[in-house]
Amino acid sequence: MKAAMVVNLSRYIEWPAEAFPRTGAPLQICSVGRGPFAAALEQYQGKTVLGHPLSLRRLATGDEPSECNVLVVSGIEKRYLAGVLELARRRGVLTVGDIPDFARFGGIIGLVENEGRVRFEINLKAAQQSRVKISSQLLKLAKLTREGDQ
Repeated sequence: MKAAMVVNLSRYIEWPAEAFPRTGAPLQICSVGRGPFAAALEQYQGKTVLGHPLSLRRLATGDEPSECNVLVVSGIEKRYLAGVLELARRRGVLTVGDIPDFARFGGIIGLVENEGRVRFEINLKAAQQSRVKISSQLLKLAKLTREGDQ
């Protein structure tokens, strides 16, 4: 379910111009952490989003997310989260995670399970810092949050 959400959410994102070196370049979805999220994403390898074939890659904690458009963060210790998010922010990467309070800790889109449903929180400040634009259609469906919100 969460993997499908990541792919669908990608349809409502506008990346900085330099994110795709050429027309039809792959949309690179990278994952970091030990959660089952990464394995679930593998079924989408080669599918197309916004004219870009999906390409998947796993990273180790601390790896540069170079060439990544989306970084899925799941199952990492919170002490590593700030560093992972800072590396992604500098690269113009959309960060999506299912760690509790992910958006409050500086991630762009946090997936939250509530009453058996997966919902999402968006941190607009983090999106602006990463230079990704989120469609107003998507913003209408999200809970907006800021870093440090309680």
